[in-house]
Amino acid sequence: MNYSVEWILDGVVYGTVLLLLIVPEFAVIAVLVVALAALAALVALAAAVLASPYLLVRTLRRRLAQPRTRRRTRWIYSPSAIPSRSDG
Repeated sequence: MNYSVEWILDGVVYGTVLLLLIVPEFAVIAVLVVALAALAALVALAAAVLASPYLLVRTLRRRLAQPRTRRRTRWIYSPSAIPSRSDG
C-alpha cells in the first residue's frame, strides 16, 4: 500500500470525527445508522441459525429418497471417469 493512501484515510477518519464533534446532529444520525446496521446483522444471524436445521434435514431427506443403486454405482459402469454423452 502506498503512503499517500494511508494519509488520505487518516484525513478522512480525522475529518469525520471532527465533523461529528462539531455538529452533534450528525453524530445522532451516525449512531442510529450503526444501530440499525447492528440490528439487521442480528436478524440475519437469527435467520441463518433458524434456517440451518431445516435446510440440513431437507437435504438429507432428498439424498435418502434417491435409489441406492443410483447413488452408489453411478460411475461403476462407465469405462472412464468421464460419463458418456451417447444418451442424447
